[in-house]
Amino acid sequence: MLVYVGTTAETTWLPEHRSRLISAVTIEPDQVLETRKIVPLDVWTKSNAQWGDRWPYSMAVISAANIVGPPFPAAHDVIPAAYRSFSEIANRGGVVEALESEREAIMSLDIEPMSLDLREDVRAYLELRSSLSPERDSLVKKSVNRMAQLIVDRVERGGDIGVKINPIRYAPNLSDLYVLLIRKWTNQRGRCSLCGGHLATGNGSCMLQPSADRIDSANGAYDDENVWITHLACNLAKNKYGTNDFEQWLAVIRGVDLDQE
Repeated sequence: MLVYVGTTAETTWLPEHRSRLISAVTIEPDQVLETRKIVPLDVWTKSNAQWGDRWPYSMAVISAANIVGPPFPAAHDVIPAAYRSFSEIANRGGVVEALESEREAIMSLDIEPMSLDLREDVRAYLELRSSLSPERDSLVKKSVNRMAQLIVDRVERGGDIGVKINPIRYAPNLSDLYVLLIRKWTNQRGRCSLCGGHLATGNGSCMLQPSADRIDSANGAYDDENVWITHLACNLAKNKYGTNDFEQWLAVIRGVDLDQE
């Protein structure tokens, strides 16, 4: 977490911000992006007009808060040792660490959280990181990776001529597919979108293995609107015999007597 401190000079435009603790942000240190892909376009345009292309690359802010004020807390009261260290040439314009009691004093300040509209590239990275989290079921991740790779293979074979001409399909890259399928699995709560049954992982049954299915088979896109996860058997049955016949078969499996309906 980085806490912003106003300077004592006029470079800090508002007098009530000078030498004061103003705001705090949390950054994503593992991804560096072009700054223009992180900040709003109008902010980027204004910054370039004033400073030129001074900060071409940045790490994204993923959460932020304003410290309650005015009056804002005086830096020399809350973090006297850390604040004094800014006078050292090596620290000017840089970052110093608040330690021990000063860290506790910083963490106890009243704040007002800010709502951030994260740009697409930042959101995509955070979702990918969440999808790869060690806390996620390893068998689910293995199944999703298998489905994503199958989709990539199908897309690459599109238009190839063999015994038949493979249909043209479209899909994002492998990592984006992985994120998409993890999200679908989570939203479906680990259940088949066709029969509602539990999506099994690692039980060895080919019929029950999870399968990424295009909702509209005439649409070649594997995207958020046209993909759900099903059992392989449900997927194959629906695609071969149609939704109506599949639902009748499913009703019989569930014990419904169609002749009496």
